[in-house]
Amino acid sequence: MTTMEERVSRLEGAYEQVDSRLGDLTEVVTRLDAKFDALRTDVDAKFDAFRTDVDAKLDAFRSEMNAKFNTLIIVMATGAVGVTGALIAIAFRI
Repeated sequence: MTTMEERVSRLEGAYEQVDSRLGDLTEVVTRLDAKFDALRTDVDAKFDAFRTDVDAKLDAFRSEMNAKFNTLIIVMATGAVGVTGALIAIAFRI
């Protein structure tokens, strides 16, 4: 049979192992948390850069479409003036 002191001694040894392993686990979790923070910061920075790039491209596209629309309006107005002039000329047989 084992004595009470031997049992207590074994329990103390087991407790020290658990304490040591928990300390190691805490250290690993702390390192992982730091890595996740760094990853989150990196992803946020990349999304911000992507958002800025997309906004700039959309602004350029919007400007180009406005310019093309304005050109189309000018061409249509010129055509309308030409047709109106032709109709007036036909009406008055100039």
